[in-house]
Amino acid sequence: KQWYQRRVRGKIDFNSRAKNSWHNPPALANPIGYCDDFERVPDHEQEDNNAHLIVKRSWDIALVPLKQVPMNLFLMYMIGNTLSLFPIIMTVMMFKAPFSSLFSYKTTFQKLEGSHHIIQKMVFILSNFILIAMALYKCNAMGLLPIHPSDWIAFALPKTRMEYVV
Repeated sequence: KQWYQRRVRGKIDFNSRAKNSWHNPPALANPIGYCDDFERVPDHEQEDNNAHLIVKRSWDIALVPLKQVPMNLFLMYMIGNTLSLFPIIMTVMMFKAPFSSLFSYKTTFQKLEGSHHIIQKMVFILSNFILIAMALYKCNAMGLLPIHPSDWIAFALPKTRMEYVV
C-alpha cells in the first residue's frame, strides 16, 4: 500500500529500500573468464605494444593514397572522355590530391617513427605517383595531352577517327 501511495503522487523514493524488494537484486556470480587476482601488465610489454601501434599507424598513413586508387578508377569510368566542365574539374582534382600530398609528405611523416619509415615513405610516394599516372592516362583518353605530331607540326594531318557516333 505504501508503494502504491508513493506511485500515485508521481514520485518513487529510491533511497528507501525494503527487504526482499525488487530494489535489491540477488548477488550474481562472476562471468566466465573473470579473474579476481588482476595482475598489472609489465611496462616492457606495454612499450612493445606502443611500438607496434606506432608502426601500424605509420603503415596506415603510408597506404592512404593506395586506398584511393579504386575510387579514382570508378571516377575515371563514370566521368567519361568528353570535354565538358565536370570531367575537366574531376581530372584536375585527380591531379591536385596527389601533388598536394607529395608536397606535404614531410609534415605527414614528421610525427611518425619506427624501423620501417623509409619503406613507408617510399610506398607513400610511389602510390601518389600511381595516382598521377592514372590522371595522366585520363587526360590522354580525353585528348588533352599533345602526343600526336599534328599537335606540334602545323602541316601534319590530325589523327583521323575510325568511327563516329551519332
